Amino acid sequence: MTSSIYLFPDTNVFLHCEALTNIDWRTCGTLVDIDEIHLLICRPVLQEIDELKYRNDWIGRRANKVYKIARRLIIGDDAEHTISKTGPAVRLREETGIRPSEGLLDYTTSDERIVGCAHAYKSAHADRNVRFLTHDAGAMATARNAGVRPVMVPDEWRAAPPPSAAERRVAELEAEIRQLQQLQPRFDNQFLGTDVDKLEGRCLAARSLTDSEISQLLSQLRSRFARSSTSEWLGDCEEVLRNLHTSIQHQSERLSVEIAVKNQGSVPAKDALIEIVGHGPVQLGVPLDDDHPYREYRQEQIRLPSPPSPFDARSLPPYINSLMSNYVPPPRDPNAFYYKPERPTVPMGTIALECKQWRHESGTEYFDCDIYVGSESPMISGRIECRIHAENLSAPARAFIQVQIAGQTVDIAERAAQLVAQVAPRAHGHPGDFSISPY
Repeated sequence: MTSSIYLFPDTNVFLHCEALTNIDWRTCGTLVDIDEIHLLICRPVLQEIDELKYRNDWIGRRANKVYKIARRLIIGDDAEHTISKTGPAVRLREETGIRPSEGLLDYTTSDERIVGCAHAYKSAHADRNVRFLTHDAGAMATARNAGVRPVMVPDEWRAAPPPSAAERRVAELEAEIRQLQQLQPRFDNQFLGTDVDKLEGRCLAARSLTDSEISQLLSQLRSRFARSSTSEWLGDCEEVLRNLHTSIQHQSERLSVEIAVKNQGSVPAKDALIEIVGHGPVQLGVPLDDDHPYREYRQEQIRLPSPPSPFDARSLPPYINSLMSNYVPPPRDPNAFYYKPERPTVPMGTIALECKQWRHESGTEYFDCDIYVGSESPMISGRIECRIHAENLSAPARAFIQVQIAGQTVDIAERAAQLVAQVAPRAHGHPGDFSISPY
């Protein structure tokens, strides 16, 4: 025996659900065993659709399609519009001649009028399974209280509204951005030597001397060597004192970090700039090659320069001045990396390198940095960032690693006082020195 059901859909079923031909009717529990579904359009629904069909949006377009179907059913020869022939068979019919049952509801809302029509149709066809189809909980309660059993629209029947003009424009712009990104360099930059985003280790922790401490130490030198002190000599002493904390770390074991960077895009990076930045108390230094002249200097004992005698001449030998004036740096390779503005010889907050044209798919570049800390804390936390800029890159490529260092404290003030105490007058006959007795 064929089972049938007669459904009075509310207006939202036509406007906010998938097209009737696309709905899987078996996903509604009430309709699982039904062979024939009759969808009945009553006059309140047709009135709402008639009003909405003039809207200049997707609601208006959906309403206009339903209105045209209902109009053909009303003025045409066909009594019904077939939506699906099997599984189950679904047919759309108009029942605009039905009037709501009198005295049943107040009929102040469209849903009440639809329920009233369903009740009147059920009263006239007692042998039929008549229901009210809706997704609205309030409308379901109205139907149930009026004696019309509701059928709940499953959530999966609901259709997402089509994008608005603004949303479509956003989608177009996003597509343009994706297209532009395909024409940009693309970087894979990662920190090596760690399985997690944290680098841990130990090192000496030495803060820098304060301006007040340096001023007091220079005053001691000025008073001890009043006859031979010069602004130039005191300036050299001040430079040593200001860099004392990093000089101490130069001579100790330090943590280092290695960064691997590759241009995996489809085009070269133009005017590329790599910045390796230490955040917090973390500063970065460039490791020196074994034959670098500054390496030997770093290993020398830290000391302050001896004060000059009154007749010392402080000048570079003439031949060195001549060599420097005639030096012409070799031309730069546009595909190579160069420190900007120059290779740093002391720890810096930021180490920068530039490349005029960073070729894509040209292999991985590796950058090493020694880690220095300007702190005397027993536990030091910071962060190192690698960021890459380029003329044809819309946003910098960034990578980070956290740094956790157990610091071995150095009493920097005591070390500085020892250096000042060790300063002695320059001995007669010292290479490059000469003195003349005033007597």
